[in-house]
Amino acid sequence: MPTLPGTTQSLDDYISILCDLLKSPLVRQITGGIHVNDALIYNAWDALPEDWTNWWSSLPDHRLAQHHLIDSINDTRISNLTSPDIGNPPDSLTDWLAKLHAASLARSQRAGPCIELPPDLAAPMNTKKKAEVSVAAAYIQGICIKRNITRVIDIGSGQGYLSIALAHLYPELRVLAIDGSESQIAASSSFAETLGVPKDKITHLVRYVDRKTHALVDEMAAWADGQDCILVGLHACGQLSEHMLRYFIQLPFIKSLAAVGCCYNHIVPRSPECPDGFPISARLRSRDVSLSATALMTGCQAPNNWERTDLSSPDSTFSNRRLYRTIFEKLLHDKNIDISSKNRTPWGIRKGDTVSFAKFARRAMHSLGIVDDAITDAELNEYDERYRGCKGQIAILWTLSVLCCKLVESVIALDRYCYLVEQGARDADIVPIFDYSISPRNLMMVARKESGFLGRKEANT
Repeated sequence: MPTLPGTTQSLDDYISILCDLLKSPLVRQITGGIHVNDALIYNAWDALPEDWTNWWSSLPDHRLAQHHLIDSINDTRISNLTSPDIGNPPDSLTDWLAKLHAASLARSQRAGPCIELPPDLAAPMNTKKKAEVSVAAAYIQGICIKRNITRVIDIGSGQGYLSIALAHLYPELRVLAIDGSESQIAASSSFAETLGVPKDKITHLVRYVDRKTHALVDEMAAWADGQDCILVGLHACGQLSEHMLRYFIQLPFIKSLAAVGCCYNHIVPRSPECPDGFPISARLRSRDVSLSATALMTGCQAPNNWERTDLSSPDSTFSNRRLYRTIFEKLLHDKNIDISSKNRTPWGIRKGDTVSFAKFARRAMHSLGIVDDAITDAELNEYDERYRGCKGQIAILWTLSVLCCKLVESVIALDRYCYLVEQGARDADIVPIFDYSISPRNLMMVARKESGFLGRKEANT
């Protein structure tokens, strides 16, 4: 069972706390009810508690408010919610931030094994990947020893760093690396060959993975050759994590699971067209849990790890870009210019685009195929003058929108945990396996099955 936050003792109590907070009007608003880009259209600032906005407006720099908000969800700094630079925030804000923090699963790395990677193995990895592989490989090998498993199936193996580490470092292990990208598999195969990993130690497959890939199931079974396997994934994107959980439950030769998810914005919510979508557990479905596209994107954020802004330096162009995008959406709305059917040409923000709102808007109009005379220069200047003072408000609203990152990820992880338990898996857990400051997607789903395990029928309620 995962370590529950705060003084919560019961899983049902924790689910209630989590779901109640997720469904509260404020959390709903900032995770999709009013998107930051539409803040001026729907008066998002005025929809926030007045004592909060009054206090934020009294600060000499909106970045002080952003710092305070981000610090509040840091596991190591929750007790330091006041600062001599900003005075005392409203009690209601402090209470709300404390509830947000208390309802989120802890991310402090759980003590566990770690292996030092040989230089030739670690050479192509960045610092983050080295830290992840050195911990994940040792953890997975420990499961294999405990469960007498010698075969590892790595789904979404990417460039193969974890797969190759397992095959290269542990003589008893055989690895099947599966990824949908031909170029990734080619790079992985080449790297394994360079390291001298024998071909019978690692097998590569280019396969797109979904729940209905019957041919892939047959290939995995043939490769397993009657041996027990562990199914692993190091940052399996979006729905891939859920496919892996179902493979674990349904395939008799897969006895253990160790998977870390990521890219929650690629999760497909449950609908009549996708009855297998999120949430996948009966427990969360019975509570009618849902996450908007904005909330799913929020779950991908890690504001605690962002570089601290220097208050003595000018505000970043990122704040200008957010403000200008919001003003532009307001202008389009007021002039009834519909861009929903436009073929949007991809365009990156250039340094010159944030020099002024007029330059930003003209570039956006060109990208969207809006003729120049649809909006006059006078109108652009008028909206710039009217809303340029909202820069701090938009910056704070944007920070609020990502502040629920740990809450959203906790809901997703809990849903997957509940699914495993409901299906009869043993020793299911949510393990914060990596150092959050290095790898914020650090929640690993682990579970095991006994011989003769029969998965239960999934609920569709």
